[in-house]
Amino acid sequence: MPPRQHAILGASSAHRWLNCGPSARLEQDFEDRETEAAAEGTAAHAQAEHKLRRALKLQTKKPISSYDSDEMDGYTDGYVQFVLETLAETRKTCPDAILLIEQRLDFSCWVPEGFGTGDALIVADDTLHIIDLKYGKGILVEADHNPQMMLYALGALTIFEGLYDIQTVSMTIYQPRRENISTWTIPVADLKDWAENTLKPLAEQAYEGKGEFNPGPWCVFCRAAVRCRARAAANLELAKLDFALPPLLTDAEIGDLLGKLDDLIKWADDLKAYALDGALNHGKQWPGWKLVEGRSYRKYTDEAAVIAAANAAGYKDIFRKTLLPIGEMEKLMGKKAFAEILGSCVHKPAGKPTLVPESDDRLALNNAKTDFNEYEED
Repeated sequence: MPPRQHAILGASSAHRWLNCGPSARLEQDFEDRETEAAAEGTAAHAQAEHKLRRALKLQTKKPISSYDSDEMDGYTDGYVQFVLETLAETRKTCPDAILLIEQRLDFSCWVPEGFGTGDALIVADDTLHIIDLKYGKGILVEADHNPQMMLYALGALTIFEGLYDIQTVSMTIYQPRRENISTWTIPVADLKDWAENTLKPLAEQAYEGKGEFNPGPWCVFCRAAVRCRARAAANLELAKLDFALPPLLTDAEIGDLLGKLDDLIKWADDLKAYALDGALNHGKQWPGWKLVEGRSYRKYTDEAAVIAAANAAGYKDIFRKTLLPIGEMEKLMGKKAFAEILGSCVHKPAGKPTLVPESDDRLALNNAKTDFNEYEED
């Protein structure tokens, strides 16, 4: 069995084990498979690290990945620019502020065997600034009370608070594919109070595999989620309502259900994917189910041969031409030239109305019925 590369109580999974302690040990029974999204994120981090090191004139070697693309190149350029601008701003008041890249951080005095890696740390006389690149575009990540960032902050303080009189910690999530830059600041005293009175006891409990299972949004990336009985029970309890027509439910019940449906759908999708993988790759036979060949669609085997054959038969108009998407066109021209040349030709319509929790930062629509009607399709 290969050595475990991640801490049982890792920083990236802190949101999960702080809310559902037993999940940390339960996950150890499942293989840690890297998803496509995770692999892409790893490639983006490697590219970002290389660019930061090069900007600081440090020794570095350009990473090569099958995920490399113009899109990733642009997003990592933006991240590097943000880090360097933050460093420059910090140096206005603290000229000797330092930037550390991919710094290993140990917070084991609060979390058993706890460690992680900070993407970018800026250390100044009285302030510590932690910047974390999130390349994923599925889930919006906020910095406010983000336990992963708070753990990184604690690990950084153990290194630097003896050298600097750090009073506050600023934490930034840089999530370019969601156009999200989220920053939160907390006094060091408050951070340490959380560490001693909330983090430490919950971490010790989670490390021992104790506590109550508590299904919630934090289940999304749990390796045990698909077979977790507590999560299944919670979702099946929701399903017992049989999705009765809204008139049979109270407003309060509908509001409560709206917040749970996404997890129910995700759990159902995860369960189907797990069952398919078991049947396809592990010879598993599920009672009442069988593995069959799905529907497929025709594909050209050789596009060059298709073009030649069609042209030889007299068919010339066999291509479809389309404009570059706006994002690619802007990258081609550059933002300034794009605005000058095509600014008057580009319109950004209002987004289609959608229901979100009240905690969402977006403004509520004033006249929801009128606004919604504007988006109805003909």
